[in-house]
Amino acid sequence: MGEAKRKQSATAALIEKFPNCYFCGGKRLATTREHMPPKSLFDNSYRPDKLVMPACSECNRGTSTADLAASIISRWDYLSNHQQDADHRKLIEQARRQAPDLLKEWTELGDPDEREQARRHLRNHGVSVPRDASVVTIGPRTICQLNLFAHKAVLALHFEHYRQILPVTGRVSANWKTKEDFAKGGVPAPLLKLLPKYGTLVQGRWNEPCLSG
Repeated sequence: MGEAKRKQSATAALIEKFPNCYFCGGKRLATTREHMPPKSLFDNSYRPDKLVMPACSECNRGTSTADLAASIISRWDYLSNHQQDADHRKLIEQARRQAPDLLKEWTELGDPDEREQARRHLRNHGVSVPRDASVVTIGPRTICQLNLFAHKAVLALHFEHYRQILPVTGRVSANWKTKEDFAKGGVPAPLLKLLPKYGTLVQGRWNEPCLSG
């Protein structure tokens, strides 16, 4: 069976078992398979084939910019490797076409004094910033996309665990943290108490052990 037919067969099987979209709460019927996290989040698009949900085309398309934003931001690392740099350049070109407003927001700090002020802010919050590191702006447009991505991830985890749509009386809570937040204290202690056996997602691998000091 060819790759295209294999994907079609897998999508048909999933939709037959779960006919409703898990992102809009069953308002629409599922027509696609949605992967979470998206393959663009992983180096060289190497993604474990997990967290696959039935989704309608509207939800699938409607969250593509959130996927793109998260995939780009996850590669903002001063010590990035060759593959990460290559993936980042490719994703930036996609953002130029798909989300130019995000690129404009990220590059608002054009003045050298503003960039230095941003570096001081990070250093004051415990984040080490090399002198030649670039600085970008995370503004309301980016925050909106990151919030959407975070809640999409929570819904994906809900489906993975319960295999049913979140009821209309249910609620989801998703939180993402900045480098300043993690520099202060790492993963929040109250969250660790709720999830004592939590795992993390690292490039191409699931359930990485938490290394705590």
